[in-house]
Amino acid sequence: MKSLQVKVTVLATVITALLIGLAGTLMLTAQRQQIADQTADSSRVHYMCSRPHCVELRQQTTAATPGVMVKYASTEVRPELSMWPFTKLGETPYQVIGEGPRLDEELTLTIVYQAQRQLNSATLVLFGVLSSITALVSVTVLATANRVLRPVETMRAEVAEINEHNLTRRVPVPSSDNEIARLGKTLNETLDRMHSAVEDTRRFVADASHELRSPLAALRAELEIALSHPHLADWTTVVKAALEDAERLQELTTDLLLLARLDADALDNQDTVDLTAVVRREVSRRGTVILDADDHVLVPGRRAQLSRLLGNLLDNAERHAGTEVVVRLRGGPSATLEVIDDGPGIPEADRERVFDRFTRLDEARTRAAGGAGLGLAIARRIAARHHGTLEATDAEGFRGIRFVATIPTGVPLPRKAAAQQRAGDEVWQFLNGSIVPTHGHIPEPRPAPEQELEWGLIFGEHRPVIRSGRTAAPRGGRPSARAR
Repeated sequence: MKSLQVKVTVLATVITALLIGLAGTLMLTAQRQQIADQTADSSRVHYMCSRPHCVELRQQTTAATPGVMVKYASTEVRPELSMWPFTKLGETPYQVIGEGPRLDEELTLTIVYQAQRQLNSATLVLFGVLSSITALVSVTVLATANRVLRPVETMRAEVAEINEHNLTRRVPVPSSDNEIARLGKTLNETLDRMHSAVEDTRRFVADASHELRSPLAALRAELEIALSHPHLADWTTVVKAALEDAERLQELTTDLLLLARLDADALDNQDTVDLTAVVRREVSRRGTVILDADDHVLVPGRRAQLSRLLGNLLDNAERHAGTEVVVRLRGGPSATLEVIDDGPGIPEADRERVFDRFTRLDEARTRAAGGAGLGLAIARRIAARHHGTLEATDAEGFRGIRFVATIPTGVPLPRKAAAQQRAGDEVWQFLNGSIVPTHGHIPEPRPAPEQELEWGLIFGEHRPVIRSGRTAAPRGGRPSARAR
């Protein structure tokens, strides 16, 4: 009995039968008492007795003999009727009550027989009526449940047909505004989100494959050409180009892992972060950034992620700024962080699109422009994880672009026990260049290799190219490309 409508019907039938059975029992009990009383009343005979005879009193009676003592007596029959099981007619027990003479045996049995038969007839009629009511309730409940659950079965059948190849299908929603209709709307909304997530994943995988394939193909081509002509190759240039491709691959895979982590992980452990200190420390690493910040702007969140958000915005601003980059931080109910540059700006039609993954404007699709189009996507995802926003607007007083991040201030939620540290913290620390076991401070970058190492033992006669850090865009001129 797996069908819900059958279960509902059985339950309704059982409850109805119990209630009707209880009501029928009470009715039959009252009916039995009534029939017994009526039988006693109809069988009662009154007598006037004088020793040694009793005379039945009727409407016309003879007067008593003077001087003779008389008394009045009566006799009645009270049957002991049975509701169930039926007593065989003629075998119903009875009592003859009264001080008068006993009634004729045949007359008494006839009276009891008529009383039991009357009760049996009432019992059968009541049983038939109650059974009909129970059956009617069962059929009504079954039909109603079938009608009510039919849209649910239609939805189930439609959902069963949906797979990864036809995610555009949706369940039919009844026109009535009830729980079934709301269930259908919720299912369709869930399917919409699933469809969007699957499409985003497919697009992300396609874009990631394309972005990873380009540096891999370049790296392979460089190495194959060098190996095919080993005596003609400038191995210093070859190794330098291979190192650049490897670094590009590393940055891309790091950003991809970070995005996957941001999408999958929940921000359950939070600290009280002094956003002013985070901004000042990040800006101190970049010598040409102008800072205007309020003191002690506290927000709940994770220091390393907020540092990454600002770092991505500054990397983007430095890559495209003409001569100036300004960072502003203001407190209040929500902390407002602004990063402004005086570069070529972003067309208003593209200001939302630049936050999509692997999105770069047409003029930025060059290898020299740098970036894979993930920096702003990561920054917005970090802002969203901190219950904030990140938008691109016009730069007041500048001809470039202004990125505005808003993050609610306040006290973070109570932290969970330290033993419940999130799995994968080491991955986050590795991605941010840190080897510390907690998120208590901004991760320090890994130190560059010392120049005094015996590189000849590793690379032969050529010394590797030491990259001391990110090179800022040249000031005083507009860049030839814009990548977001």
